[in-house]
Amino acid sequence: MKSARELWEAVYERVDAGDPGTVADLCDAELEIRTASQGKTGAQRLGDMFVQQHGLYQELERRIDGFIESADGSALSVELTLSGIPKGTGRRLTWNVVETVRADAGRIVSWHAMLDRTGLVQQIRALHG
Repeated sequence: MKSARELWEAVYERVDAGDPGTVADLCDAELEIRTASQGKTGAQRLGDMFVQQHGLYQELERRIDGFIESADGSALSVELTLSGIPKGTGRRLTWNVVETVRADAGRIVSWHAMLDRTGLVQQIRALHG
């Protein structure tokens, strides 16, 4: 069975290949998703989240700052620095995210993505100020 890390990596392989619609195949049908602003349930919603992000930003980049994995491989927490250019601006924004993924029976059962929302909002306001 795939570990949480293997599943997390597979999600980003699909997203990077321009195929976020297929990430649902890696998830439990009742996948729990939590972000800084909302909670959702359902495997298809994870792919939708990435489609939305790619609809807002150009030249998205992701840097992995650190991993923490459970000994049994069922949970993973990843610290990331993301950056992208909001469409129509030309100025790159950078924000930090912690993604925590849990897996069971080779499927992702929860995906929590908490970002530095305050820092991102301040950068967005500076774009328009």
